[in-house]
Amino acid sequence: MTFIRRRQFLRCQLLVGGGLLAGPILPVQAQQPEVKNAGQRLGKFFTLSQNLLAPLPIHTQLDKRVAARLLVILNRKYPDFPQQLDKISKNPSAAEQRLPIARHIIRAWYTGVIDGQLVTFERALMYRIVSDVLPVRTYCDGRPGDWASLPQPANRGV
Repeated sequence: MTFIRRRQFLRCQLLVGGGLLAGPILPVQAQQPEVKNAGQRLGKFFTLSQNLLAPLPIHTQLDKRVAARLLVILNRKYPDFPQQLDKISKNPSAAEQRLPIARHIIRAWYTGVIDGQLVTFERALMYRIVSDVLPVRTYCDGRPGDWASLPQPANRGV
């Protein structure tokens, strides 16, 4: 039975790790303008979202990771979304706030759902705004399957 010494193991790990790190550098450098454009588009989307949703309550901030996911799904679900995003200003006027693109953005942030596809649940603004009073329910607080039955009217002693 042959044992690998610690130095040999570390040397192999460094060579493999270095190869894995060096490999992705070439395609990224070749696509740098697209990556830069995507970063600028995400920055504009995030700033536009902040301006459309302002003023947000205290302790409610937009998450950039959620913004990236929302932007990807909005681009996928609405093919003309990138062109509309280019046309609207970062600080939209009252007329621009009523455009369909602004409504899509606001609805996506508040519900966390875009055209039936769940993007975020816990980070949706409809839960974040009331999180100081109401917890985000991630479970059924009744008996199992209780969500499937019709709600019973409250007996108010009438």
